[in-house]
Amino acid sequence: MPVPPSLTIHEADLPDTRLRYAECGNGPPVIIVPATVSLIEDWTPMIQFIGQRYTAHFFEMPGHGGSTALAEGFSSTRLTKVIGDLADHIGAERFVLLGFSFGGILTLRALQGLGPRVTKVGLLSPCVSNLALTRPPMDRKMVTAVITALEHRVPRNALAWLLGNETAVRLVIWFMRDIGGFESPTDLKARLMGYSASTVQVLVAQVREILTVTEEDLTGPFSQPCFFGMSEFDPLLDYTRTEGFVKANFADLVVETFDWPYHAPPTPLTFEDYVRDYTSLLEADAVRVSRDSAGGI
Repeated sequence: MPVPPSLTIHEADLPDTRLRYAECGNGPPVIIVPATVSLIEDWTPMIQFIGQRYTAHFFEMPGHGGSTALAEGFSSTRLTKVIGDLADHIGAERFVLLGFSFGGILTLRALQGLGPRVTKVGLLSPCVSNLALTRPPMDRKMVTAVITALEHRVPRNALAWLLGNETAVRLVIWFMRDIGGFESPTDLKARLMGYSASTVQVLVAQVREILTVTEEDLTGPFSQPCFFGMSEFDPLLDYTRTEGFVKANFADLVVETFDWPYHAPPTPLTFEDYVRDYTSLLEADAVRVSRDSAGGI
């Protein structure tokens, strides 16, 4: 079993945010775009796994964790500039983009804005359209109504205050899981109780984009090689529609289909899990660089 490469945490004073990010490995630079409000600690094993072949960079979303909020508010378009600024900060003229879940929207937006700098793309269970969401129409309407209310400062601040109450947090968790269909970490209660009003604002803006983004918003075509991996049994996103979008927009494409019954693992994967189950993808990727294989990431 290989030893996990060391991971270091840094802060970058960028034009629009002070960004907390992790760096791991020694190789071509890859920027991992987080899914919603993810912490570095959530993804350390995956960062270390990718760091076996690349110099992996993972950042916390502006307004969440250790990263300061964007003055004009969060949007995928504004995040594109942040990704470009981060690439400048780490000295990466060109880099790989890797996005998971909501990070798919952010990755495709960044690809539209930073295309000449992106060497290749990885899309793992990506959200590419509101039409790919599998939640029933009534559930979507309820989520939309809540998000619309939380876009206003007073109810948003009220929710942030209520998140200090365990009963209120249990209600929020029920709504997120049973109505919104969000798969969430096992420590969700403790995490929600630590959310500030700025974190709630970022989450609201991201959910709004998930509910409204269309395939036309994210369309290419894109010339970069792309690895697309997703479970055909994903309960949150429709596999057929997602695969159709990716195939229509990437001519140089590798598809890896899984049979997971979930969108994200119910139990966080360890570094050993990644090495055991996904080393073949890293090895195929090393070969694919020389165009001798159609696999990898």
